[in-house]
Amino acid sequence: MIKGTTEWLRWFLNVKVLIPFRNSLLAIPTPAFILMVVAFAYWVDGRKPGIYAAVFFTIVAFSGWWDRSVITLCTVISAVTLATLIGIPLGVVAARSSRWSNNILFACDTAQTFPSFIYLIPAIMLFGVNDVAVVFSILIFAAVPLIRYTIIGLSSVPPEMTEAADMSGSTRRQKLLSVQFPLALPTIAVGFNQAIMFAFFMVIIAAFIGTQDLGQELQRTLAGTELGKNFVLGLNVSLMALTFDMAISSWAEQRKERLGLD
Repeated sequence: MIKGTTEWLRWFLNVKVLIPFRNSLLAIPTPAFILMVVAFAYWVDGRKPGIYAAVFFTIVAFSGWWDRSVITLCTVISAVTLATLIGIPLGVVAARSSRWSNNILFACDTAQTFPSFIYLIPAIMLFGVNDVAVVFSILIFAAVPLIRYTIIGLSSVPPEMTEAADMSGSTRRQKLLSVQFPLALPTIAVGFNQAIMFAFFMVIIAAFIGTQDLGQELQRTLAGTELGKNFVLGLNVSLMALTFDMAISSWAEQRKERLGLD
């Protein structure tokens, strides 16, 4: 039963999600792709992150490894999206009970003590050696900060705000969506940012499974003397990660200040 489910899931994610998504990103002209990233950074936090995004991704485009960089970004986006769909709801449910919050946070602490390559083992056992296993291993690693910061963010909402919502007759869903979640969003954004950073880190480790991205190229050159190539590949990963880190972390800090949470 488990084997049948994982085989179907592997087929579905590969054929219906990962491959079409990767091909659609690769089909976008490089200038248009860079403009999309710049627009995202500008939308998140304004002109400064947008300028950095333009500079960083232009460097990546001229590095000679653009296609591999796009595949890397595709893997990161896929894994973080799935981690978000799992991690935030799990954090919301856990935050409703202090006992569950403590247990889940303890599990997150335990998970972060494991060496990163440990996450490859269940991925390979369930899905074999393919792109789905890579995404699954990154998903497990990236979900931890999302769960943690969702719980911390919701637990840190001032009690007087939730009491006011209760007194106004709000339902649990209304209180969550209109009061708790907006106030917790800057903290959750920190977890989302960490999930992206963890995903970029893990995509290099997951190259041991066998991928087509920058991580695989880095693995091939580690034992050689191509220091220049190693530097360029590592720089591409760092620049892409920094683009998202600068935009999201800056937005989270400004949002906290506006809400008076500092």
